[in-house]
Amino acid sequence: MPMKLLQLLLLPLFFSGCKQSTKPVYDTFSHQGQLRSFIYYQPTDLHEDSPLLVVLHGFTSSAEKIMHYTHFNQLADQSGFAVLYPQGTTDNDSNTFWNVGYTFHADINTDDVDFIVQLTMLIQKRYKLSPENTFLTGMSNGGEMCYKMACEKPTMFKAVAPVAGMMLDTFFEQAQNHQVPLFATFGTADDVTRFEGDTSNVDGWGTYRSIDATINYWQTTNKCSVVETDTLPNLSADDGSCIVRRHYYQPAHSNDVLYYKVINGGHDWPGAWGNKDVNISVEIWNYFSSKML
Repeated sequence: MPMKLLQLLLLPLFFSGCKQSTKPVYDTFSHQGQLRSFIYYQPTDLHEDSPLLVVLHGFTSSAEKIMHYTHFNQLADQSGFAVLYPQGTTDNDSNTFWNVGYTFHADINTDDVDFIVQLTMLIQKRYKLSPENTFLTGMSNGGEMCYKMACEKPTMFKAVAPVAGMMLDTFFEQAQNHQVPLFATFGTADDVTRFEGDTSNVDGWGTYRSIDATINYWQTTNKCSVVETDTLPNLSADDGSCIVRRHYYQPAHSNDVLYYKVINGGHDWPGAWGNKDVNISVEIWNYFSSKML
């Protein structure tokens, strides 16, 4: 049996049977006069200078919800890294969010980029974690914050992995054109964010280009001249989707772009719901692991 298939078949057993050896820490952090909350998890006996993974929830979601459905704590136990789940604030409609600059948030000035930076640095120092091996991932609105961070604070994280997120046009205006390793996952049938983009702001989020055009931007920025394309094994025929994998790289450096284009996939975290051919949490950590110093 191929190792990839064996790993995927064992994932449900691993996640149901692997018990966390420690409990997550629920804590707060004062940022710019506002008390912000977060969840932190690390395995027992984690050694100094271990990696840190920062995970951002989606619009209307929470740190606790994304902690539960991504199973990163269990992966941390297995692979030896710490996980930080920051909590967004609440907008005027009582929706939790990250302030990436949606049109309907024009009157909100919460600086979530700085909050994530400052909180991450605090956690690195408090728990003696590796600043060089700190990574960022997120779902939807959290994925968009990954892109925003890569544009505005490109040296803060070793690599980023947005899932079901897009880049607003305003991100490009702030981009420093700095090379950042990136692993993006997006479904072509996403019913929340348009795969083809929204250049007229029909949905009210703000204007943004297509996902393919966004990936091409990072391919160019990261100076990746080689492209490999293949289709991942369709292990779950019942999910109605498959994944085309595109890897953009340059042999001279490690600033590659990995793109999982989920054909007929929705606004999903693959493995948790929607596409079941992969567990995207495992795929993301495998990608980040390949970047560690």
